[in-house]
Amino acid sequence: MTTWETETRRVYAGGRTFGDHGAFEILEGRVRYSVDPADPRNRGIVDLAFAPRDESGRVGFRGDFTIIAPRDTTARKLLIDVPNRGRRLAFSILNRARPTELLEDPCAPGDGFLFRRGYALASIGWQWDVSNGLRLDAPEVRADGEPVEGDVVCRVQPGTDRAFVFFGQLGEVTYPPADPHDPGSRLFVRDDDNAPLIEVARHRWRFARERNGVVERSDRHIHLDDGFERGRIYTLVYRARGARVAGCGLLALRDAAESLREGDGPVAPGIRRVVAFGASQTGRVLRHLLHLGLNTGSRGKRVFDGMHVHIAGGQRGDFNHRFAQPSSAGVPAAGQRFPFAGTRVRDPLTGATAGLYDNLTHMPKVVITNTSFEYWRGDAALTHVSPDGTRDLVPHPSERNYLFAGTHHVNGIMPPTNVFAATGEKARYAFNVVDYSPLVRAAFANLDAWVSGTTPPGSRVPSLRASTLVERSTVLRRFAAVGGFRGLDPDRLGGLSALDLGEGVEEGVCDFPAVEGKPYARLVSDVDDSLNELAGIRLPEVALPVGCHTGWNPRHPEHGAAELPAIFVGFSHFDGELATPGEIERRARDCVRTLVADRFV
Repeated sequence: MTTWETETRRVYAGGRTFGDHGAFEILEGRVRYSVDPADPRNRGIVDLAFAPRDESGRVGFRGDFTIIAPRDTTARKLLIDVPNRGRRLAFSILNRARPTELLEDPCAPGDGFLFRRGYALASIGWQWDVSNGLRLDAPEVRADGEPVEGDVVCRVQPGTDRAFVFFGQLGEVTYPPADPHDPGSRLFVRDDDNAPLIEVARHRWRFARERNGVVERSDRHIHLDDGFERGRIYTLVYRARGARVAGCGLLALRDAAESLREGDGPVAPGIRRVVAFGASQTGRVLRHLLHLGLNTGSRGKRVFDGMHVHIAGGQRGDFNHRFAQPSSAGVPAAGQRFPFAGTRVRDPLTGATAGLYDNLTHMPKVVITNTSFEYWRGDAALTHVSPDGTRDLVPHPSERNYLFAGTHHVNGIMPPTNVFAATGEKARYAFNVVDYSPLVRAAFANLDAWVSGTTPPGSRVPSLRASTLVERSTVLRRFAAVGGFRGLDPDRLGGLSALDLGEGVEEGVCDFPAVEGKPYARLVSDVDDSLNELAGIRLPEVALPVGCHTGWNPRHPEHGAAELPAIFVGFSHFDGELATPGEIERRARDCVRTLVADRFV
């Protein structure tokens, strides 16, 4: 059950028209959700049974929404845009609104790509712990009427030597410690993700910060006697109080989509197709939603016809366990466990047999797009290879999987720089400049056509069969042969491993830190003589080639751990003689014509 409360309704984009679909309007407000914990469709949501209930025995919660829909015509297609940490995605990634436009209006239309194709768009708040943007008021977990306590885990890798660090996970601190003086709180340190955790004596650290030379209590910082060392990885585990039912965010996405599809929301009835788009964190949200089988509505019908899962790799995330932190990334937890691929396969490390889509009654069409970064992170290959990396998997018939060769997580960055604008920290080399935006749009357009019956292009990923899927060390040896080049240490690169999270993990109660077992396969595309990736969809910069473009980039020595990768970025390197501009243009046009013919741009 959903109730839509529209707070503002106005003409969108100054009345600009979008082809035959005319002018649009924008609606913003709140959605009231009401779910039945006894409904079998909701059985996978951790702690839903412990949330407060109303007189009818249902659990209620509310969330934000933004809807943009035709003003005078009826939309036949709906895109559910899954906000990343409160930020709407489709306007920048699919409509290609410029950053300057989005600063003035977070819903700037860009070139109107979606609206010209007849889409209504609904951005649905699903994350409860964001302070800005679209959010959800998730219910609290109660046991015998009292808030529950449990373990929280955080990861910190400082870029400078410092006396204290903030331990928020790509955002605010989700759960402050229940007792800052708890002797059971633990802090560990290691030099890389493959090294053993070394516990730091409790008397040497505390929940505190320094201000004007004075150490003062803080529930968002930890202070260490000898200071934190740049580049080292610190893992913090402590007890918190007052868990939220984080999985209600997944129910919000499902139920809002169903309501709009069935004509029960503020959009005119008539929607025939519903697709979802998520990127990075929210690509992992969609993978989690699929894994839980949340694609059946209250009337027993399909909710989503298709999903575009962008730059999620092979992971799910912190979206459905007790004391989950939805913004967390890189911390071994419940969302980093098998299965990784849609195709059903046996995991030789745990003995389990499963596929990501096993719990679905209604299978949507799924388009997966990843950059080289997600492969080098150590998990994207698991979407199409066996967990031990010994064989290619038979592709799932309702899935397409594409690698954007020679690209990185945050898309091409121009003008060239090696400095992160948000933090001022550096990577060793200038960031990757390859703009893969045309590939994202084409992948979405192919999904749009697929849900209406047109078969999309086949998957383009590296494979064992084609000898293009290799260990990271194989590629790094090729780079090491280049004089003066400083690469990564392959023995220190992370990835996914079999995890022991305690006996309660199947009920969503985890013991932290996770005990990490044997590693899963951590494979990447091999490279050609120009050191560009052989497999995947190759844009002209990679195929011609014009320079060398990667999905990995070493940390800058100033920030420590220079043999480990900087987060999210690759690099572009230009060396040697290039062909004449005329020759480059001719070859680039030939390359683009082939990409267009293959429906990749």
